[in-house]
Amino acid sequence: MLLSKNNIKHYNLNGYITPSWELPFGKLDLLKINIDSIINQNQNIRPEQLVCPHIKGGSMGELNNKNYNYFLKLAHTKEIIEMISQVLGENIILWGSQIFCKPAFNGMQVPMHQDSHYWPIAPMSTCSVWIAADKSTKINGCLTVIPGSHKGNIYRHEINEKNTALNAGINEKQIEDKNKNYIILKPGQMSLHDANLVHGSEKNNSPDRRAGIVYRYMSSKSVFNRHTKNHEQKDGHSVNYSKRPIWLIKGNKGNNILVNKYN
Repeated sequence: MLLSKNNIKHYNLNGYITPSWELPFGKLDLLKINIDSIINQNQNIRPEQLVCPHIKGGSMGELNNKNYNYFLKLAHTKEIIEMISQVLGENIILWGSQIFCKPAFNGMQVPMHQDSHYWPIAPMSTCSVWIAADKSTKINGCLTVIPGSHKGNIYRHEINEKNTALNAGINEKQIEDKNKNYIILKPGQMSLHDANLVHGSEKNNSPDRRAGIVYRYMSSKSVFNRHTKNHEQKDGHSVNYSKRPIWLIKGNKGNNILVNKYN
């Protein structure tokens, strides 16, 4: 097993973990090439907001991503699935992904938030895998988390008028007294976090780009709700879960519909 008992204990206690396993150099080089390619092909979209690159056309047909099959294949990486299985169990569905690239000097802030505020999954048995293509540091806007916050309630999220990568977040006054940890990663390293974990990241005002991809996995014992009301992000991106393709990675699909298998 790639995650030890202490690793699992840390994840359950804190809501996140940085595994020791990382992408081999060859796979890391491919990740960088494919991220660069999709950014160059979609210069009309902020590089923090390239949603579902593993789906042809993205989540709503807005992406020019001829290399979508690469991102879908990467999501099926054996070692990643092994770690996800240790967290979520043996029945795994891939339902989302996003490239978060913060360009040097003008990378957008991601306000502190809980993913479960946005997602149409019940019960909320999900895990996100963030894979760093570049180094991710406090200076260039690495992931910031509040350890243990996944055990609490869902905070109220407020729409903000700032130039941020998400259109809503938690009011800082609600969490200003909470301890924050910074997830520092080398290229190829990754972190796993629970959907209820409070997290975000600061702007990138440094000369170093911070790019990576996050994959969203769920237990198929949960249900991906196809009837969730669609909504518009303030950046103009439409969120529509009714027909989004999802993939059975391992085990059975449970009560989920419109589930694909990757060959």
